[in-house]
Amino acid sequence: MGKLLALAKQSLSIVSTATLKDEEIKMWIQAGIADLQRQGINASEDTEDSLVQSAIVMFVKSNFGNVDIKEKELAQRTYSLLCNNLSLSEEYKENKNA
Repeated sequence: MGKLLALAKQSLSIVSTATLKDEEIKMWIQAGIADLQRQGINASEDTEDSLVQSAIVMFVKSNFGNVDIKEKELAQRTYSLLCNNLSLSEEYKENKNA
């Protein structure tokens, strides 16, 4: 979770040493992972894949706090595009039979 938390905080322009919003950010990270998994995309807290990390960060950015609505809308569109692209690749699909 540490790397995703750091990436999300950087994306939200939150200094890395600030901890006040960490629980909310972690909640959105977990929700983003769950949403990707719901769509059949292989995602987890310890992913090293930059596309999956980007999708999770865009999910956080589109849902976090009182950020500018235009930024949230752009993040939501970016998240949707990443999800669409990831779901088209066999490499990113969860193997339900394993």
